[in-house]
Amino acid sequence: METLQEIWAVGWAAALIVAIGSFVAAWVFERVILSVLSGLASRTQTTLDDVVIEQLRRPVYVSLLMIGFDWSVRRWNPPGDTVEHVSRAVFYTVAIVLWGVALHRLSGVTLKEVAKRSKNVGIVQDRTLPLFDIVARSTVLAGAIYLGMVAWHIDVGAWLASAGVLGIAAGFAAQDSLANYFAGIFIIADAPYKLHDVITLDDGTRGQVIDIGLRSTRIHTMDGVEINIPNSVLGNMKIENRSGGPAIEERISIEVGVAYGSDVDRVIETLSKTVAQVPHVLEARPPEVRFKSFGASSLDFDVKVWIHPDDFEDVRHELHVRIYKALAAEEIEIPFPQQDLYVKELPGEAA
Repeated sequence: METLQEIWAVGWAAALIVAIGSFVAAWVFERVILSVLSGLASRTQTTLDDVVIEQLRRPVYVSLLMIGFDWSVRRWNPPGDTVEHVSRAVFYTVAIVLWGVALHRLSGVTLKEVAKRSKNVGIVQDRTLPLFDIVARSTVLAGAIYLGMVAWHIDVGAWLASAGVLGIAAGFAAQDSLANYFAGIFIIADAPYKLHDVITLDDGTRGQVIDIGLRSTRIHTMDGVEINIPNSVLGNMKIENRSGGPAIEERISIEVGVAYGSDVDRVIETLSKTVAQVPHVLEARPPEVRFKSFGASSLDFDVKVWIHPDDFEDVRHELHVRIYKALAAEEIEIPFPQQDLYVKELPGEAA
C-alpha cells in the first residue's frame, strides 16, 4: 500500500497511470457498454436508436480519452501554467469538434424520423423539415464556436461587442450567401413548394424538389439531371407548382387542329375515345374535348386530361402518338399552315 502511495506521489508515474486508466475506461465503454446497447437497439422496430449509438461511439470514446489526458497532465504538474492550459484547450477543442459533427448528423436523422412519424399533423413534417434542419445546424455551429472560444479563454463579450462592426463588413463580403440563407428560410415559411413537389421554372425547367438547403435548392429534372439553384434566385422567380393545391393531380392540355369541312361530332368522338385509353390518365377524372376556335388553317380542338405530375412526359408522348394515329385511321385530315400567292400581273407585261 505504501509502495502504491509512493508511486502515486511521483508526478510522471501518476500521469502515466491515469493515461493508461483512461485508455482502459474508453476501451471498456466501446467494447462492452456500447455493444450491449447496440444489441438492445437492434431489437427495436426503429433504426433511430441504432444511428444514435453509432454516431455517439466516437465522441464518447475520444471524450473519455481527453478527460484522462487532462487529469494526466494535472498529475504530471509541468512547470508553469502554459502547458496545462494549452493541452486542456487542445483536448476540449478535439472533443467539441467531434461532438459538433455527431450532433450535426444526429439532428438531421432525428428530424427526418420525427417528420416521418408525424404524418403531416405535427410541427415537424416534410414541409417544415428544412426550416428545423437549418435552425438545428446553425445552433450546433454557434454552440461549437462559443465553446471553442471558451476553451481557449477568448473573451466572448469582447467579440460580441465588436460583432457590429464585423457584421457590417461580413455582410458586404457575404451578401449573396446571406441573401440565399434568408431566402431559404422565407421559402420554407411561405411554402410556395415543399420537398417532393414537381415544379416548373420560368425557363421551362421541370423537376422534383429533392432538397431545400442553406444556400440552394436541388431539383431533379425529368432528364435525370440534378441542378442546384440559389434560393435568392428562386425567391424572385415565378414558379408553377404542379403538385400544389388541394389535390396532387394536374391537368395537361393538347391542342389538335383538323381541316375545315371535317365532321365536328366525329372528331370529338374520336379524340374522346383515343385519350381515354392512354396509360396513366386518371379514370376518376374523365378527359375533356372542347371545340376551341376557328383557326387560320384549321378547326382547333382542346384535349384536356388529368394525370399525376410524375407521368407528364410519358402521357404527353402517348397523347400525341395515339391522336395522330387515330385521326389518320379515321381519314380526318390534319392541316399544316400554307399560303397561296396570286400574281395579278408581271412587271414585263405591265411595261
